[in-house]
Amino acid sequence: MFRQGNTFVDHIMVTVRGGKGGSGAAALTASLRGPSSPSGGNGGPGGSIYLITSPSLTSLATLKKRVIGGQGSSGSGSFKHGRRGEDILITVPVGTIVRETHREGEEERTIREENEMGLDREERRKRRWLRWFITHPSAGGEVSQEEYAEAETLLRKEGRWVPKVPDLDDPDHPPIYLDLDKKLDRPILLATGGLGGLGNPFFTSPRIASRGILPPNQTFEFELKILSDVGLVGFPNSGKSTLLRALTGRKAEVADYEFTTLNPQIGVVRVWEDGKWAGALDLEGGEAVEETWREREDDEIARLLGEELPSMRAKAKPSNLAKVDEASTEVQDTDVSIPRGGGKGQVERIRFTLSDNPGLLPLASQNVGLGHSFLRSIERSPVLVYVLDLTRPDPSSDLNVLKNELEEYKEGLSGRAGIVVLNKADQVDEDEGRKKIDRLKAAAAGEGEDQGVEVIPLSGKYGLGVERLVDTLAKKVEIAREEKVKDAQTQEQAKQAKREQARAERLAAAAAEANRSGSGFGLRR
Repeated sequence: MFRQGNTFVDHIMVTVRGGKGGSGAAALTASLRGPSSPSGGNGGPGGSIYLITSPSLTSLATLKKRVIGGQGSSGSGSFKHGRRGEDILITVPVGTIVRETHREGEEERTIREENEMGLDREERRKRRWLRWFITHPSAGGEVSQEEYAEAETLLRKEGRWVPKVPDLDDPDHPPIYLDLDKKLDRPILLATGGLGGLGNPFFTSPRIASRGILPPNQTFEFELKILSDVGLVGFPNSGKSTLLRALTGRKAEVADYEFTTLNPQIGVVRVWEDGKWAGALDLEGGEAVEETWREREDDEIARLLGEELPSMRAKAKPSNLAKVDEASTEVQDTDVSIPRGGGKGQVERIRFTLSDNPGLLPLASQNVGLGHSFLRSIERSPVLVYVLDLTRPDPSSDLNVLKNELEEYKEGLSGRAGIVVLNKADQVDEDEGRKKIDRLKAAAAGEGEDQGVEVIPLSGKYGLGVERLVDTLAKKVEIAREEKVKDAQTQEQAKQAKREQARAERLAAAAAEANRSGSGFGLRR
């Protein structure tokens, strides 16, 4: 069975190392009289590791736990330099946070091992020479200490001798921290490849060349926090995926069992000026939003083959649909006509992204179930929507559980949820549905931020009541974006004021120093 959700990963530790540089060559030019002048080429530098974002990714599942750049090739005779190692490109979703947690170089590891072995200074020096130099075969390994010492001196002048890896506490080389909240226009360098070794023409002794440098190992923590304008919050099997597909056409799996969604799905909602919206599904005539793993498997095969497969599914068209009237909360029999848009001459009012996240369980804030994976995926959404199942015994209690879990994970997070969707209204008896809706409205009309919560009964499967939801979401997103712009302007003004204050302090300090020394415009009497 093909289950896309099983591939979701939102947190992973990755060890990264640039490619090792190729060694220089200790070669001699052949002549009629035998070997003469040195002609060894330099080694090629190792490949580097770069980072790029992809808006189509929603998981870190493609990342490997160890990434190493390509090794540079060694130099050879006739002054032939080695080729550069292959660069590696790591692709991550937008919304990924990258933190460097550890770094250690080869020399640091070797020194630690030598300390444990208790080697004296002379023995350590000889071992270091063997690590850093190669010799011409004619030398037979018998190179004098004077030759090695001269070669070491030359490498020190070039800054290539035992390059020390700075600690994470070094203020000049702080740990790497990247918050990739936007699509990158160009790759970011994460780890540099090692320098190639130098050929024997560089050294005084023609019998010596240097080895390529092995870059340090760096450990990075990758954490994904999905970026979307609207995040759907609800228990498993509450109809979030159905609602997402009804609004956006995103092919999230829809089925009648819990934990259908294990991988966050993101779709785009386009709203037109006349209040209609554009999606990928044609729901006119009351077609139900239904999809199984088999349909997605067929879609994948069709994509690979480049041709469309015959549909094996007959979509059921209900003969009698129930529509929820939001104003009176009465259930009526009616024909369904889902508002569509995007025709010629239509003007787009707003476009926003909506994410369907893995189902939440009680104690998710303590990492029960998908726990922190779910909560991380909604943390950055400025607008949250509670999606409740109206067929459950007590939706009001479900709402309180969801709200408490958000607050336990991060204080104030539940304040972003200004909409409560009561899904599956088509499956509930009229009187029973009205009572549940009234109880939930009373529960939602709390104090503080809860006073503005809007309750919307609907059926995502048949598109009933969705038009009101689209309009409400559009308004909420517009307000959130305006607030984001204002916050950015406020932060920029604060930074500008801080820069001006620092500049004024520098000028005041310079003026005071000038007065003390008698220089500048002020002269001491």
